[in-house]
Amino acid sequence: MKAWTFSRKVSASIALASLIVAAVLGGFVYITFSQWTQKQEKELLTEKLKQFELQIKEVTFLPSLLRPGFGRGSGAAAVLKPDLSSFAADLDEGQTLQLLDTKGRVLAEEGAALEAGAETGKDTARPDDEEAENGAAVSGGAEAGQYEAVSSLTLPAFGTVTLRLADSGYSAAAAASREVGRLLLLGLLLAAGAAALAGWLVARSALKPIRSMIGEVQSIGADNLSHRLALPTAQDELYQLGATFNALLQKLSVSFDQQRRFVADASHELKTPLAIIEGHTHMIQRWGKQSPEVLEESLGFMMDEAGRMRELIAQLLLLAETEEPVQEGAVEECDVQQVLRELLPQTVHVGPGVTLSAGEAGDTGPLQVRMPGGACYQVLRNIVENALKYTPEGGSVRIAHKIDLDQVIVSVTDTGIGISSEQLPHIFDRFYRAEGSRNRAKGGSGLGLAIAKAIMERYGGSIAIESIEGAGTKVELSFVRGAGERD
Repeated sequence: MKAWTFSRKVSASIALASLIVAAVLGGFVYITFSQWTQKQEKELLTEKLKQFELQIKEVTFLPSLLRPGFGRGSGAAAVLKPDLSSFAADLDEGQTLQLLDTKGRVLAEEGAALEAGAETGKDTARPDDEEAENGAAVSGGAEAGQYEAVSSLTLPAFGTVTLRLADSGYSAAAAASREVGRLLLLGLLLAAGAAALAGWLVARSALKPIRSMIGEVQSIGADNLSHRLALPTAQDELYQLGATFNALLQKLSVSFDQQRRFVADASHELKTPLAIIEGHTHMIQRWGKQSPEVLEESLGFMMDEAGRMRELIAQLLLLAETEEPVQEGAVEECDVQQVLRELLPQTVHVGPGVTLSAGEAGDTGPLQVRMPGGACYQVLRNIVENALKYTPEGGSVRIAHKIDLDQVIVSVTDTGIGISSEQLPHIFDRFYRAEGSRNRAKGGSGLGLAIAKAIMERYGGSIAIESIEGAGTKVELSFVRGAGERD
């Protein structure tokens, strides 16, 4: 079965909601109208019975009520029979007027028969005496749709009798209700069609900007990530969707540019040692066999470049590893002071003639941070070696640390050549090396600071650099303090 599109779902939802509202409203109108017409019919029936009762009670009218007859029993009832024919003109179609004795027998009847085969003198249902004692009472008949009004009165020669007005079909109210019901049903069918059409039009209009946005998105590829979606003027959900997608495109564009630059820089960095190795290989082929000195020199250069390539590849792998997310609860802790004690003896050879000192401000105990020891060692090694490498002979590098709330801050300050304000914003870019003395001759690959920054951010820390060209540089590392230290 083919799945419905979003536009079809929206159209169907609007149509269904409109149809439900129309059905509920139509049902309410029908029920209200039916109840109102029934109430009106009952009131008219009761009012007509009261008029008949008033006419019968008039003394001048009594003789017209009687006609000669032969009744069962004795007295006037045997020779006189009540006659209701004078009320025939006042009865509507389907209505019956009856006069009943105390035993419920029909003494007189005019209008439509109450039921098939009814005869004068036959017992019929009557209301409770208490209900008819003080006036008219209206009740539903035995058959569906039948209503009646009854009243009790006293007549000469007949005594207490019951006047009964019945409507055999409740025809006026029923016909009106049926007609209204048919009209409402027809209106509901028309409303269903109109709701479906309106739902389709509304969905089409509402989804038009989305279709336009889809077309724009489909036209965007890796070669035109600079393209941005046109945003609507209204600050609505579509605007937010477009703005969010544009922000995503911006991130993708930056990521693609960084990836291209990274690949180009990595290729360039690997190309240089490979070219050197290839050149010395040719020298060995031509002169190495006859000249041991050439062979020894070329092998030495080749070993140096191979080592440089190995270090570069290791740094690239480490940089890729720092981009993987850290699992919650799996972060190890280490002591920064212990890491520094292991690191300093390994770095003194980097900057001969440079004074390296390590001191602390405040707490002199263990400084636990949320970072594995190997990662912490790598960060501090990159920063300290960088400081030693770019500090001229006679200068100094000082390492200090302190605790600031939930952070352990380690600062590395040198009196080296410094970094210009133009170069400082790019110092953490991969393969970036400042001009002048910060070049490949110093042995750097341009990845040290990028790796340090990536490791710090991976474990929730940060790195900041302040530098004055010709005066020196200060690097401040903010580690997340270990859980044991905060307790």
